[in-house]
Amino acid sequence: MIAVFDVETTGLPLAASAPLELQPRIIELGVLLLDDQGNETYAFSELVHPGMEISAEITKITGITNADLEGKPPFAKFVPVLRDMFGRCSTVFAHNMPFDRSLLRFDLRRLELELQDICFPEKQICTVQTFSPIWGRRPKLTELYEWSVGEPLKQTHRAVDDCRALAKVLVKENMCSPQEKT
Repeated sequence: MIAVFDVETTGLPLAASAPLELQPRIIELGVLLLDDQGNETYAFSELVHPGMEISAEITKITGITNADLEGKPPFAKFVPVLRDMFGRCSTVFAHNMPFDRSLLRFDLRRLELELQDICFPEKQICTVQTFSPIWGRRPKLTELYEWSVGEPLKQTHRAVDDCRALAKVLVKENMCSPQEKT
């Protein structure tokens, strides 16, 4: 089983030396579980209250508003679900894994947890890094999707939508099977 993972956030990460309390927070989690043929077996999509207001810029990018986040659970509520999902997987994919993983780490560290505490798979594949040598640069998800799938992607910047788009790329590029080179 593989996971496709994406987050939407309050902003971009600061330098590694910046205090944890200044680092951005997750506002939406998306995880798809796929079998070895790339069939979706489970989808998880939740808004997360970050404990702070989000900016108009983030709303413009994601469409997520402060009103949408009112009454939503904090990140801590989702730790058991993440542990269960990732614990079933041998591999996790993300488009720009360092970004998504860093945001996950920030929110986990606020809870005094680490990636291994949620069974985050050791095999982590970043499609930006995988396809950069082919493209000669870091491809955007919209570009990679159109190149691989053969149709344009209307990107919503919503976590599970981006997961589903990436899953289509993984299937087209035969990256779901554990025997494939990645």
